[in-house]
Amino acid sequence: MRRWELQVGLGVALVALLMWRARVLELGNTLRDFDPLVAVLVVLLNVPAIAILAIRTHFVLRRLGYDASPLSLAPISALGNVAAVVTPGAAGDVIRAPFLKGHHAVSYSDSFATIVYERSYSFCILCLSTGLVAAWSVAPNALRAVIPVIGLAVLALPPLAAIPLLSLSTWAGRTRPGGSLALRPLVRALNVAEGRWVQSLAKLMKDLRLSVLFAGLTTLIFATMVCQLWLIADSLSIHLSAGEAALALGGSVAAGIASFLPLGLGVLDWTLAALLESAGATVGSATAVAILYRVTNSLPAGLLGVAAYAYLVVRLGRREPEATPEGGATAEATDSP
Repeated sequence: MRRWELQVGLGVALVALLMWRARVLELGNTLRDFDPLVAVLVVLLNVPAIAILAIRTHFVLRRLGYDASPLSLAPISALGNVAAVVTPGAAGDVIRAPFLKGHHAVSYSDSFATIVYERSYSFCILCLSTGLVAAWSVAPNALRAVIPVIGLAVLALPPLAAIPLLSLSTWAGRTRPGGSLALRPLVRALNVAEGRWVQSLAKLMKDLRLSVLFAGLTTLIFATMVCQLWLIADSLSIHLSAGEAALALGGSVAAGIASFLPLGLGVLDWTLAALLESAGATVGSATAVAILYRVTNSLPAGLLGVAAYAYLVVRLGRREPEATPEGGATAEATDSP
């Protein structure tokens, strides 16, 4: 059996077990109480989330010297978002690279640096913000003023991490191909495109202003997702505070990504239901929220991704005849993935 089949099978089994635990018949009664107008509103909130993703990528690429408008980047962001969701560890986000090159002439090394920067930094922000919300909920009032200060410290992490990254890249460039077997994957990754992607990544990480802007936009995306969860829960008479909703969403999304299962299948759903139960929801209502979040968030995002892929392929196909064969061959030779 292939690994992905085992992963999907495990995820489906976890979801089935979750629904069995919530008693499927009672679950159906709970789902029928969900307001269709709330469903429409939650689905529509996926649009501004994609727009903010595109704006965020616009600023990252601009730091590397590319002028791509947020509107033109929206389909690529939608595609990358769904590809990241359905693949283990969000690895599918690399699908953006050929479209960034084809539509905006972004080199593969710069595309890879952009993707690594966005994915790694946003995951760190997600984990940190969730941890800070958890700390806020249990900290005495006298210590709560310190928590935002700790949050601001994350903004200094990318510039600090750029220094050892460059040192590591230099070491990899000097390492012989036949070195330690355990270190070969790391050396090979750092030496992709002769290490140019690491130089681009370090350039992004050193920019403190970009770090602040990126953190703000990422927090805004997270807030939009929290709002979706809060609306769903409120429609089912589960009254959550903003902190409880943020903790439930952040914890479940982080667990889903860390599980390396496609869609975080089963793990995200179990974690979300468990955290909602700890906030006072019943087993049935917590499970219903987890299912409805999938339907109103993951499903529309998937449909947007498929539509974006079709649009990008068709548009790129129309543009290809405009380029000369010699120019395309030269571009590929100078910057192969």
